[in-house]
Amino acid sequence: MAKKLLLDFEEQINYSIIGISSALKDYRLIFFLNKLSGFDFKRVDPFVFKIKDQEFLYSLYIYLDHQNLRNYYLISNKANAVKLVKDFQHFDYILIMDGEVEYDYIVELSKRIKSVSGVMMSTVMDEEHLNKIPNLRLEFDLHLDRALKLF
Repeated sequence: MAKKLLLDFEEQINYSIIGISSALKDYRLIFFLNKLSGFDFKRVDPFVFKIKDQEFLYSLYIYLDHQNLRNYYLISNKANAVKLVKDFQHFDYILIMDGEVEYDYIVELSKRIKSVSGVMMSTVMDEEHLNKIPNLRLEFDLHLDRALKLF
């Protein structure tokens, strides 16, 4: 019964996604993102995801925008050269937003991110790529639930 409720809850959350290609280390990218848009990302425990019976740790940062009722998550798309979302091969980071986010805002944010020195590409992506990977969406949502309880 609890599993069904969790899955129903999971389907209600819509994510907006921006793929970011950058050689910057995660903490440097966060520094620039925080300056760029007034964000206040904080590092949390890395997201652990099992791929072919091996666990990989993907760095994760969270910013809660209480004023606009949005949450932002920046997750590394690679750990030891293993991509979390293989459909995002060209992206080193994935910026995930939940809450009511207008498409024009996402496009504008993507353009501002691309203006950061050290960012080669920033593109609005389709969230369906996250749903194609077995258990990724569920595991990510469960990890976020645990991480958000610490905020």
